Amino acid sequence: MSDAFWKRLSIIVGLFLLAAVFAVHIFVANMEIKDLDLWLHIGVGRYIVQHGFHIPSVDVLSCSIAGKPWINHEWLFQVLVYFIYQNWGADGLITMQTVLVTVTLLTLLLLGYNNEKQLATIFCLLLVSLVYQGRFTTRPDLFSLLFFSLYIYFLSLYIDRKWSVAVLFIIQVLWTNMHGFFFFGPLFVLIGLTAEWLKRHVRLPYEWNKMGRLTNEEYRRLKIILVTVVLACFVNPLTVKGAVYPLHVFWQISGESKIFFDKIIELKRPITSFRSLWDFDAYPFYKILILLSLVSFIYNRRKIDIGTLIFWLVFLWFSLSAVRNLPFFAFAAYLVFVTNAMNITLKDLVPFRFTDKKFIYITSIAVKIFLIVWTLNFFQSISLNGYYDFDKYERKSEFGGVTLRNYPYRAADFLVENKIKGNFFNDFNSGAYLVGRCSPDIKVFIDGRTEVYGPRFFKYYQSVWEAENIKEFERMLSRYNITGALLNSVHQPIPSKILGFLYKNKNWAPVYFDFDAVIFLKNIPENKKVIDRYKINLAKWQAKELDLLRLGFANVSPYQNMNRAYTLESIGLYEPALAEARAALKVAPNYQSPYKLIGGIYGKMKDYRKAFENLRIAAMFSPRDKKIRHNMALAYYDLGEYQYAIEQYKKILNVWPQDPKGYYQLARTYIKDKQYDNAVTIVKKGIKLDPKAFEDILKVGDLFLKEKQYPQAREVYAQAFGAKQRADLVHFKIGMVYLKMGDTLNAREEFQKGLAINPKNDQLKKKLKEFLSS
Repeated sequence: MSDAFWKRLSIIVGLFLLAAVFAVHIFVANMEIKDLDLWLHIGVGRYIVQHGFHIPSVDVLSCSIAGKPWINHEWLFQVLVYFIYQNWGADGLITMQTVLVTVTLLTLLLLGYNNEKQLATIFCLLLVSLVYQGRFTTRPDLFSLLFFSLYIYFLSLYIDRKWSVAVLFIIQVLWTNMHGFFFFGPLFVLIGLTAEWLKRHVRLPYEWNKMGRLTNEEYRRLKIILVTVVLACFVNPLTVKGAVYPLHVFWQISGESKIFFDKIIELKRPITSFRSLWDFDAYPFYKILILLSLVSFIYNRRKIDIGTLIFWLVFLWFSLSAVRNLPFFAFAAYLVFVTNAMNITLKDLVPFRFTDKKFIYITSIAVKIFLIVWTLNFFQSISLNGYYDFDKYERKSEFGGVTLRNYPYRAADFLVENKIKGNFFNDFNSGAYLVGRCSPDIKVFIDGRTEVYGPRFFKYYQSVWEAENIKEFERMLSRYNITGALLNSVHQPIPSKILGFLYKNKNWAPVYFDFDAVIFLKNIPENKKVIDRYKINLAKWQAKELDLLRLGFANVSPYQNMNRAYTLESIGLYEPALAEARAALKVAPNYQSPYKLIGGIYGKMKDYRKAFENLRIAAMFSPRDKKIRHNMALAYYDLGEYQYAIEQYKKILNVWPQDPKGYYQLARTYIKDKQYDNAVTIVKKGIKLDPKAFEDILKVGDLFLKEKQYPQAREVYAQAFGAKQRADLVHFKIGMVYLKMGDTLNAREEFQKGLAINPKNDQLKKKLKEFLSS
């Protein structure tokens, strides 16, 4: 058969591969709605429409920063998603997302497709699609990615047309009112102008001065475009403030704002070190694109367009700053790759003997068929993704509709149905959803607008929620006139101190409790009717059991029972928690979480035998669960089986040698087993790993003291000074050691040192008073 036949066949097979890439891309775009911030956008869109398209310039959603200046740069997106959701519901939003991502990928294809480089182009486009899919959430980022591709499309292909100026002006106006990344528009033009100036005025290496040169007319039009799109940025409700908003955010990235990048997953860095670049378990397709585009520069080093190099470097840096930015680099890498590939031939890549045309076409067909099979297998694997809908007793696909796993949807239903109003305390993950479901009746404490709340307020929130500062929490309730609290248990257990404070406080009443949240209302006249009707006595909580006959043989994880069990256990309601855990075991006897929780509860109830029996089963299901192993070792310890406990702690340290808790616990076990020298050796290893573990160090010292091993107790207590906490307490402990040893002189000296540090220490005062009286 002729070379022409194999060439045509290769192209046809390539088109099938392209169709497969688009088919999977479109299918994945139908992912169920699971984004948190979408609900914030819907809520704000509703506010704007209901107030005659008035775009608020100050906060109107929260009780904590009400009236604070707010540059709402996403108002047009918010109105659009509210309109779509109001008329076509969740499926309408998913359709919008599907259209957006399809048009975007099609634009990229038009920018780079070439029959001569078909395989390379489609392979790179497949990688882009796989990175892009990680951001398939209905957010304004999708419009930024669309405008990104359209901008490059018109700048690359139609800069010689006069109408390109008007088209880019319209795109820039839409972008400016859709998303804060609108500054990319002028940036693209500026990169183009900078590159052209360098080609005209600076001697560049190799043939760089010639590559991608513009005509004088195109250069002049590019300058006009820059002025035009910069002016377009001012076409927004806040004009100058809206236009310079990205600069304001950019300057906030350093300093205190780094806390957002440390705490919020989408703002974390995808690559933290050169070593992590080669870890392909995390963001593999993104890293492949980095390497692929870099290699394209190396092979095309003689004919590099300096504009593409600058473009690539800018978006590489941008993507390295946060996970949410990966698709932008993927787009840039694709455009760079197809540009460089135009100047690279197969002879540049492989030995001459493998460049026979027939061999090339047949090899290309084989690779394309392999990629088709891989793509279809990928489609098959993700098409099966889903989970069990306990409300309907049936499986729900992850495609279409709204997720049942990310939101406290039942809790929000309760608030809406009972028309509850007021200022609510909530966790960070619940704020946006509450705005979308319950605004304006409920004013939230915090939501996803990190740039509005600012880093200081976010740290304040963390000091209340994560650090569980109850005194500050109590002050906060008063300061912001909080009349309700929604504590979300969907993502993680509720902080026990905050939950316990509200539960035990007579001024607050629990009115809603389920797997997704607990709702408390303050005892005020406005809440009286709801409290009288729905107040719950959690101590008498009856476990909710699933209908096993209806459930049948479905293999499910009864997370709803377990979420309730964790919440009940955290406030010391052990019997109701045990009932929920046992209900979970009826659904899934091979589920390790109930055994783990039951074992922990029995340990707290000092029924160490039952604790061990349940933890043993949990460990059989999850032998590498560190918490289970720790609890098992502790159960052995509490049962007085010190040799078994020592064996368990050694296994823990063998698997997790950097776990300081294991060393401290092993040291305590050695003491109980009279192996005092081993205890000293091991505790020193723990201190070396974590010298600030103040409480753990003191516990080991206390045990030495109890066992009358005074020199060891004094040595360990002295190590606690390195933790730089409560030095007065350390002096007191050492003083007690000397006192037990009969060394009253040194004991008095230690007590005096401690009292000098903390004159309010009553223990030290008492001991010194005893000395003076004697």
